[in-house]
Amino acid sequence: MPAPSVADRRPPPGSWVKDALGVAWVLAAAAAVMAPALAHGSSLGPFDIVARLGLSRQAGATVHNPQTAELITEMIPWTTLAWTQVHHGHLPLWNPYSALGMPLAFNWQSATFSVPSLLGYLFPLRLAYTVQVLTTLVIAGTGVYVLGRVLRLGVPGCVMAATVYELSGPFFGWLGWPVASVMAWAGWLFAAALLVARGRRRARAVAFFAVVLACALYAGQPDAFVLLAIGLTVFTVVLLALRAPWLGGSGLIARPALDLVLAVVAGAALGAPLMLPGLQLTAGAIRTAKTSTSALPLHDIGSALFQGFDGLPVAGSHFFGHLFGDTSYLESATYVGVIAVVLAVLAIAARHRDPEVLAMSAVVVMGAVVFFSPVVGVLDTGPDGIRWHRGAIVLAFAVAVLAGIGADVLVRSHRERAVRRWVGGGFVCVALFLAVLWLFGRGHLPPADASIRDSSFLWPAVQTVVGLAVVGLLVGAHRRGPAHSRASSRFHVGLGGGVGLVLLACETAFLVAAGGPLWSSSPTSLVPTPAEVALQDSVGSSIVGFGVHSCAVPGQLGIPQNVNVAYGVHELDVYDPITPKALFRSWEDATGTPGGLGNPISVFCPAVTSATDARRYGVAFVLEPPGVGGPEGAVFDRHVDGESLYRIPHAAAATLTSAPQGSTPGPGVSGTPVDVDHPGPASWKIVTHGTSPQVLRLHLTDVPGWHATIDGRPLRLEPFSETMLQARVPAGRHTVELRYWPGVFSIGLTVAICSAVGLSVALAWSATRRRIERTRGDRDPTVTGA
Repeated sequence: MPAPSVADRRPPPGSWVKDALGVAWVLAAAAAVMAPALAHGSSLGPFDIVARLGLSRQAGATVHNPQTAELITEMIPWTTLAWTQVHHGHLPLWNPYSALGMPLAFNWQSATFSVPSLLGYLFPLRLAYTVQVLTTLVIAGTGVYVLGRVLRLGVPGCVMAATVYELSGPFFGWLGWPVASVMAWAGWLFAAALLVARGRRRARAVAFFAVVLACALYAGQPDAFVLLAIGLTVFTVVLLALRAPWLGGSGLIARPALDLVLAVVAGAALGAPLMLPGLQLTAGAIRTAKTSTSALPLHDIGSALFQGFDGLPVAGSHFFGHLFGDTSYLESATYVGVIAVVLAVLAIAARHRDPEVLAMSAVVVMGAVVFFSPVVGVLDTGPDGIRWHRGAIVLAFAVAVLAGIGADVLVRSHRERAVRRWVGGGFVCVALFLAVLWLFGRGHLPPADASIRDSSFLWPAVQTVVGLAVVGLLVGAHRRGPAHSRASSRFHVGLGGGVGLVLLACETAFLVAAGGPLWSSSPTSLVPTPAEVALQDSVGSSIVGFGVHSCAVPGQLGIPQNVNVAYGVHELDVYDPITPKALFRSWEDATGTPGGLGNPISVFCPAVTSATDARRYGVAFVLEPPGVGGPEGAVFDRHVDGESLYRIPHAAAATLTSAPQGSTPGPGVSGTPVDVDHPGPASWKIVTHGTSPQVLRLHLTDVPGWHATIDGRPLRLEPFSETMLQARVPAGRHTVELRYWPGVFSIGLTVAICSAVGLSVALAWSATRRRIERTRGDRDPTVTGA
């Protein structure tokens, strides 16, 4: 007899205690995988990486996982800056310390308005990023658990799905990046989409979907959001299409489809305060420059069963990437575990008639295209900036949900011979695959690499043996089960739960053991070294440049890119996806040299070789490597931990240049420095004096959102040297004030408020209508409630 349909079954009897225990398991698994890092220090992050760079160097530092460098050169510094601004009463809109100033809230990846960030603001600074990481894990696990409940799975199935997803290689590998922050909302979003598609309590379902969609938008990383949206679209289209009569289905299609469209519009409106300014900036950002995306090698499909088949990027091991070329571990970690794969296959085999299972299987197919170069090549001709191979996270999500469904089938229907055959056959096939791979697929590697690869077979073998043992137990139990019907029923219920618990425990142990070694931490978070303090004391609020391309490792000077923002030191170098292309063009046009080295493309690290170039961009100090003379026209200031600091005469953040009769001075003309006050991180205040009209040049990144006034009246801002700002001021004494507040941000806030009000009204009206209908039904027994 086929297993009961997911859609038709009612939730199994039980109390909230069972759900509480299920969620507790999910949370405990998340805590267990982070425990090794948290035992070392409460501040999560690869702080050991910066201890090897520039003025952040510390003797004896050992890098634990070099492939997590972006966490310390982007995410943690931005978290620190946003937390600091919020606790000083400012919206975290602007980063004044990188390049000539950069948008903070609207660079997408900083995710300053995301749910994890909002929670992080409530904790001490040293714990803010830790809270964000742990919250992301909780959101991912609980979301898939809720999705399991919406699919009407029992607690074991929900726990299996949630644990597999939150600790899977594709998701956990990106934990700490906004990629995972977006994908953490997958379970919640799919659950909301199912509720909308079912059409019950429509207003509540639409509002739920809209809020979750907005949360995913605020999590950052637009390319990850696109991948999640594609997966959700595939799921809902297949789900609704299966209702068509010609496919043997029944049910409404048009109304749920319309509700989903309304929910998407409402959710996008709630996310408009980030989305509108972010899209405005993205149009001119360097990250949108065309780059090719390669597919994951077919070799990686087998890695769904392994963790570390090609090594680990951690101390005591290394990632040798056999057959991968330059692929990083983050992209190649596709493991979900033997048990999860076998259970996912069982779900498809046992419930292939269920629309939800078929729709989730379609998502698996969609995610699997990341392994096929022709398909990725076609996709790569589309929008720029999307890393299609990250679709492996969507694949892991779909496999995890199917594994939860498979676990539910096994727990409930293990008495059916077909179920036992599928499970047993799955584990036997895996055993044969592992045997063939062990004999013929390990390759010819150096001894150290061969040892790493050999040890990677341990957990797949353990899971396979446990799976075969469980199948053997089931076969034996059903041959010699109790004869009494009531005792037999109790026995089989207990046996199903026990089998599910054994597989869940083994799968959880594998995933915890796989992810535990990847993270590192510090007891102190970001603390400046004496050399960094000395640099800060020497330069104050001035911009520091570098005499060489300091983005190369080794060879970095000063403070590593973006880490400087945590210490309040203003550096010309920056690593930011939203850096304007115009900044790179401006530097190359002015100096004849590139502003970056191209890898990664988002790094701006120009070599300042003359005082003229430095003054044009407001660079007041230049650091040089030991023994290297300063830029032409610079004045030696001091040595900072072996690096030579040179001062640039007459360089300043703002200058005044005479402009008689409305003329415009050339871009290389030096002006008179003027003092700048900063009432806030996103505001400037300047007092000008002059006997004739002048041009006020501001070494400030020209991006949409800057507004200026002069003596309280609007002042027109003009571009200067392609990437900075300037304004004409009349003779006399005047007060010029600038403020960064994009007009589209105000529009986005208005749109979001309107969406929130509309959803609230719809919810209130729906609740009122249900109350009226219940009242009528109580008064007239012939009236049935809607």
